[in-house]
Amino acid sequence: MRAQRHLGSVWASVHGPHDPRRLLTWALDQHFEGILFGPGPRALDPGDLRAAATDLPIDFSGARAGSFLTESTATAGLGSAKEGERLAAMRAVQQAVRAAEALGSRLVILEPGLVPVMGEIECDDLGDPAYDWTEGRTQALLARRKANRNAAVERACRGLYEILKAYPEMEFALCGGRNLRAVADLSGLRDIYDDLHHARLGYWHDAAVAARREQVLGEAFGEWLDSFGNRLRGCSLGDASPDGMYLPPGAGGVDYGLLASYLPRSGAILPAVLELDPSVAPSEMPGMIACLTKHGL
Repeated sequence: MRAQRHLGSVWASVHGPHDPRRLLTWALDQHFEGILFGPGPRALDPGDLRAAATDLPIDFSGARAGSFLTESTATAGLGSAKEGERLAAMRAVQQAVRAAEALGSRLVILEPGLVPVMGEIECDDLGDPAYDWTEGRTQALLARRKANRNAAVERACRGLYEILKAYPEMEFALCGGRNLRAVADLSGLRDIYDDLHHARLGYWHDAAVAARREQVLGEAFGEWLDSFGNRLRGCSLGDASPDGMYLPPGAGGVDYGLLASYLPRSGAILPAVLELDPSVAPSEMPGMIACLTKHGL
């Protein structure tokens, strides 16, 4: 397996030192080889991080466009028919591109939007531990999603085409969504990749999302990797259960052994990023590292 263990900046910004240099050395001391940048509770400056990394053996995976902690990401509008929402999504991508460039990276990770539905929504977040996702509730919202699904996928494809054209030096990786209305379910991503045959459009495997969608929707965890593994640019390693998402590895339904088997054994070294909810305590780090090491991650 050729993968580097990285740490997500969201959890690191909350629990690590505030000084950029000390934050990076702290991450190295925690047995991480890199950082994945993303918006979080405490803002980090990507330029300061890169400057602080001088002479340190640490890499930067790239930048996320929007927070993975929310059911409606900053790029939700890529699937919207409303111009204002679409432009807001484009601005979020632009900000992520600037962050990646400041870090010396060429990779931006994003979700390709949400499918608009008519009427009020009781809940659409598969990661909400307070909501009971019964089959009836799930199927009712999926039926409402179906009415606008194809149009949302088409709009997302147009938006991604514009993004690829606007930033010819950057690579982009699409990930599945924790929202039941996400454009990026298995069939949605297949349609996007079928429409956009572009070498700079890859796939980012979010293990927590894939596990939670398997638990609620029956979308097999391994099917994401079977379908899009040839486009894999990296993965996120947080766990998921009915109690929440981005839990410590081993606390949920992620099959880490299966995930490790899909990572390349030759060629490019991919980032495997531990992304955690900020509520996870630092005292759990030794157990998390032991779990990942056990599975070769």
